[in-house]
Amino acid sequence: MLKAVHYRWFVANIDERQTAAQLFNHCWDLLEASPRTADQDADLLGSAFTSRHLFQAVGGPAQWITGDWMIARAAGAVGYGDLAVAYALRAFEAAQAPDTEDWLVASAAEGVARAYGDANDDTHRDEWVARAQSLVSEIADPENRDLIASQLAEVAR
Repeated sequence: MLKAVHYRWFVANIDERQTAAQLFNHCWDLLEASPRTADQDADLLGSAFTSRHLFQAVGGPAQWITGDWMIARAAGAVGYGDLAVAYALRAFEAAQAPDTEDWLVASAAEGVARAYGDANDDTHRDEWVARAQSLVSEIADPENRDLIASQLAEVAR
């Protein structure tokens, strides 16, 4: 009986991980859709929150940070700048843990810069762009550095 309970928990975790990852990827598809309908905007925000919720149960700190980052990205994209800032700052704060990978810290800073831009706060956006640029320059892996730098370059100035 005990083994069956553990097996169900393991299978449920696999399903939740797959669903969380699929929803995260669905967010990217919706972010790239242009133009998006109001229903797609609602789907984008709901998918970001649901992915983050599932990763809360079956992920670790990297998934939680990335989930908060995606909520910020989605919220900003659909016009909720204040919500975007709140989740981006949450992601960046969590990324300050000592074992967080360099690219994820820089990505979280990029998210804060983008969120402030989405909230029409140019002063804070520019401060965070500079901070993120500094963190991007410290990323050891060139591929990760290029990816985060390209995302940072998209932040409206």
